[in-house]
Amino acid sequence: MEDNVLVSSKIHGRSKSTTAKRNCIICGQRISKRRRTQHNFQKISRGQLNLQRTRPCLLNFQSLPKDIVLRVMSKLTLKEVTQLSVVSTNWRQAWTFHPNLYFGIKTALGNNAKRKGTSSDLNCRISSGNKFIKRVDAILEKHCGTMVNKFAVKFGLSNEHANHVNGWVAFAIASKARVIILDFSPDWKSHENNYDFSCHIFDKHNGSYLEALRLDSVTLNPPLDFCGFATLNCLLLTMLQHLEQLISKCHVLEWLSIQSCNQLHNLHVSEPLCCLQYLSIQGCHLQRMELHAPNLTTFEYDGSLALVTLNECSNIKASTIRLFDEKTLQNILTGIPSVLPHVETLYVEVHVKTQMSGFTQSPLKFTQLKCLTLEITFERGLFDRNSVFQLAYLFVAAPFLEDLYLDMYCSLNRCPLDLDDIVDQPHYHLKMVCIFGFCGNTGQVELAKCILRNALILEQMIIDPKGRYRLDGYFGRQEADEKLVPEDIDGVLTIL
Repeated sequence: MEDNVLVSSKIHGRSKSTTAKRNCIICGQRISKRRRTQHNFQKISRGQLNLQRTRPCLLNFQSLPKDIVLRVMSKLTLKEVTQLSVVSTNWRQAWTFHPNLYFGIKTALGNNAKRKGTSSDLNCRISSGNKFIKRVDAILEKHCGTMVNKFAVKFGLSNEHANHVNGWVAFAIASKARVIILDFSPDWKSHENNYDFSCHIFDKHNGSYLEALRLDSVTLNPPLDFCGFATLNCLLLTMLQHLEQLISKCHVLEWLSIQSCNQLHNLHVSEPLCCLQYLSIQGCHLQRMELHAPNLTTFEYDGSLALVTLNECSNIKASTIRLFDEKTLQNILTGIPSVLPHVETLYVEVHVKTQMSGFTQSPLKFTQLKCLTLEITFERGLFDRNSVFQLAYLFVAAPFLEDLYLDMYCSLNRCPLDLDDIVDQPHYHLKMVCIFGFCGNTGQVELAKCILRNALILEQMIIDPKGRYRLDGYFGRQEADEKLVPEDIDGVLTIL
């Protein structure tokens, strides 16, 4: 029996005594390691163990080149640089060289000053205004006044503070600031006594460094001999009037935005803006606009396009148009093509009140339009039966359209339509159609059927019943399944 056990142990490569001895050795090693670890922890706690540690490299800011220091400061706000000057003696005067000067309610009066600065109480506003002016004057007095990149003021000031503001503008000019922002729009209400922007301060020499200018809630009265800004390429104007002379004197202007100028009714720029590439006019009540911008590529506009003339603007590739006071779709089908015939990507937001009657397709067409996004709201009325279905005229107005996105909001009108109003015509380029807000309106159903019949190379049509305001879209999904799926011969229809 013992011989059998010994033979079995030898077959497995070791005897019982050898295995026991090895286990003792392993246990001993574990105990030894545990003891050494505990011993080392004791030495560490007593400070007796000499451990080699990698010490962080200490950077001497005083030895940095001046251009590196300025670059570091340009990444920080004025408040952060001021805090840095408190903790580092080497940077004690660093804030006086800061290239970006932004003076707002929080930066000038502290984080808790916003509520007081926007108060409607007159005494509180006067007190906050005086503190703001005093703080800005104190900072500018100690600033070196050179190498300023951006100078910005955002606080509700008026023309009664003109002496101080004129001094700030003179400082920005003398410091060769490339960007100047003067936003004097108050937070509590608008005021009529706007600051009179001192155009006379600028001449052909001291204004030669200015590249970007933003003016909000100021008055523009440029003198007749105003020379303009020879290097200005970015201009943003808000709540102003008398803009034509200023704009016409900016010959290298590339980016122009005009916002909320309610008293601006006519905009006629006599001088050609040969460098202008981006034009945005939002929240204005223009009755007439005319300008020459041969290199304009992007155009954004709010209002009626009836009296808009963009001479020689054949390079516009992208445009956003918002038409809020439209009775029918006629302005989309005829007005926009007359102004933007060569646009390639177009976004239109429109509110339609009724259907077109006796409409005749205009010869004016979108000759290069490839992508159209239409966000449209149809009012419910007595004469809106065919208004949704009349969107089919788009395929005649845009013969090269490839992608169509319709975001519609309309009532559930299931009255029969006058289908003879629109004749089927094949479309040879339309590939993608998305209809959002499909509620099962008869006009929506017939429009989708018309697309499925006439879009010869259609690759996909997506029907989304939810849209902007519908929660579940159950009825729209049911109508699409029942009436559109049988028309989907090529299998391009997807119902979400």
